[in-house]
Amino acid sequence: MSGVVVVGIVIAVLLGGLAAWLIYRPRKPQTLLASRGVAASVKSRGGAPTSVPDASRAELANNLVTERLWKLAFAAAPEAQPLEPAHARVRDGVFAVLQADTLEPKYFPRRPTLMPQLLRAVDDPRSAPDKLARIVAHDPVLTSDVLRLANSPIYKTSPAPIETIQRAIVVLGVDALRGLVATAMLQPVFRATRSNFPRFPRMLWERTERAACAAELYALKALPADRFEAQLLILLSALGPLVVYGAALDLYSQRPRLTPNATLLVDLTAALGPQVSLRIAQQWESSPRLVAAIERSPAEALTMALCAGELLGTLSLLQTQNVITAEEGLATANDIGLADTVVAPIWERLTNSQ
Repeated sequence: MSGVVVVGIVIAVLLGGLAAWLIYRPRKPQTLLASRGVAASVKSRGGAPTSVPDASRAELANNLVTERLWKLAFAAAPEAQPLEPAHARVRDGVFAVLQADTLEPKYFPRRPTLMPQLLRAVDDPRSAPDKLARIVAHDPVLTSDVLRLANSPIYKTSPAPIETIQRAIVVLGVDALRGLVATAMLQPVFRATRSNFPRFPRMLWERTERAACAAELYALKALPADRFEAQLLILLSALGPLVVYGAALDLYSQRPRLTPNATLLVDLTAALGPQVSLRIAQQWESSPRLVAAIERSPAEALTMALCAGELLGTLSLLQTQNVITAEEGLATANDIGLADTVVAPIWERLTNSQ
């Protein structure tokens, strides 16, 4: 065999090995931000990756994954089609109703009757356990809902069942129980069923439960004194999309020959949901800090708790629906600057509840 042939064989083997390595080498999971053409990692001023959360980047990632969730919930087509005039009139009607100076009462949820008492109990931590127990005990339905949530996979922290509010206070702690009480107060708002797209309120509620848990666990690390506020933010933020959904289907019901457009509902929910959540928070006389966080003010520390909670809640739900992999979800969380030490226990809690 000539030297030229030997050299050719060696080169072929090397090229084959290189090709195999390129094909089968371990790949770093692509983040959802990178898949949309956004730079793949948060950078510090010196150009190196940093683990400091980036609120603006978190909001961008949150918007992207939430849009994917809404498309899944409404079974919308991947690519939007031109909107027909009849649907455009519905769109304009929804904008007019929800952006009017005077809020339409039938679309906006009333603040739960017991919410002011709960907030006063939160403001008085010395007597909060007794006050919370009394608030819940006065309402058998609320008691049942709180205990059911406390024993649900997402919130349960003890193998033994929680059968009384007093036991819940001992096992969960006052801060966690405050969030559960607020969640139970608002859950009935999400229970209404409609003939069109009934999957949306169910998926919105599941995302809300997951996000509230994630926000509370994030705050436990970053803002220990604001665990309840972080959970309450998630609940307030979820009300906006629900109101948009109800208003859109109400206007469609006035046009019985017109089949609701799934893509339009996705677009309306994404465009108007945050605005409506802000108006509800203001109408319910929420604290200035909560209002600033819902406005996504970078100067308010709770803004990151809201963004991180919603992002992790949405990513974990998309994973259960086989829309993304766990690796993509974790990579996206890291990509906004959330450290592994923060993300890992939250992700474990959310995914172990499946």
